[in-house]
Amino acid sequence: MNIKKIITAAATACIAFGLITGCSGPSSSTTDKSSATSLSPEKINELRKEYPLSTGSPQNVDLRDLTFKEVLDYTDSVIIAEVVQQMPDFSVDLITEPGTPEGNLAEKLEASGEEPYRPEFTSFQVKVEEVVTGEEVSDTINLIYNSEFKGIEPELKPGMKIVAAVKKGVGKEQEGSYSFTRYGTYYVVEDDYVLSAFEGQTEEMKAFSRETNGYKLDHLIAEIEAMKGN
Repeated sequence: MNIKKIITAAATACIAFGLITGCSGPSSSTTDKSSATSLSPEKINELRKEYPLSTGSPQNVDLRDLTFKEVLDYTDSVIIAEVVQQMPDFSVDLITEPGTPEGNLAEKLEASGEEPYRPEFTSFQVKVEEVVTGEEVSDTINLIYNSEFKGIEPELKPGMKIVAAVKKGVGKEQEGSYSFTRYGTYYVVEDDYVLSAFEGQTEEMKAFSRETNGYKLDHLIAEIEAMKGN
């Protein structure tokens, strides 16, 4: 078993969002669903060909699914942005202080004669149209996730419009970059409707998906603002 992959979630928790703990209460709807416009199930199925759900998990990395509320509580901002282009992947040096997961990994690799682990990140340049809630964000930023999650996290393409909960990157290599995850991402489709990038298995996750997936962007924004107490 590859020790580098096993430690990935711990070593890059703020990027992978894999080790966030705690729980949250069920979301409460902020608008009257009887009057809210939504896409038909048939239309949603059709759009899923272009905007598929993100599923699966990396080999040898044990993650638990996160609710939108958990991601929202952990991240710095929620943005609406348009994807400009995919950027080159890049690697970072981990801060390997003694007693930390990164430090323990570095010690094990050094003892076995292996090279230090330098996680690689997948990056997308986006143009920020609006900050829905949270800290201000520059007009153009890069959205990143650990490359161990390629094929699992959303595959963003130029021209796509998304809503994403994002967390500011750390260190020189991540300057101007923000981590994001499928658990806190929605695609904006068909004249300002939204489709979630992920649908969980728990009742809490399913409930939030039922309240937002296929509905108007304004409705999702209202849900987010209610969660943040805005």
